[in-house]
Amino acid sequence: MAEKIPPELQTRIAQLQQLQEQLRIVLAQKQSVESELREVERVLSELTKMSDDTELYKSIGHILVKTNKDDLMKELTEKKEILELRMRTLEKQESFLQKQFEDLRKKVTEELMRTYRGGS
Repeated sequence: MAEKIPPELQTRIAQLQQLQEQLRIVLAQKQSVESELREVERVLSELTKMSDDTELYKSIGHILVKTNKDDLMKELTEKKEILELRMRTLEKQESFLQKQFEDLRKKVTEELMRTYRGGS
């Protein structure tokens, strides 16, 4: 029972932990992008309800700059497209990392079973 974990298995366990951390980071990024995307969609929705001559301002750093509805709609629509692309990229990364994690987890589990069953 006092057997040490073989170095190869220790390496795989470390890789498993790295994959888990990468997955956690991707999920956090995905959550951030989702939040920003919802905000952009909400603003676009509100803008469509406004008349074209409504005075609008946008924040640039610490100042507000007057803008028009068409320019703001165009800017936000482009931002929305970029965020949607980023979301798709993150979803692909998440799926890829999840598959790698599950495959490696199975291998580590099998090796642990062999190591401790074979050693008894």
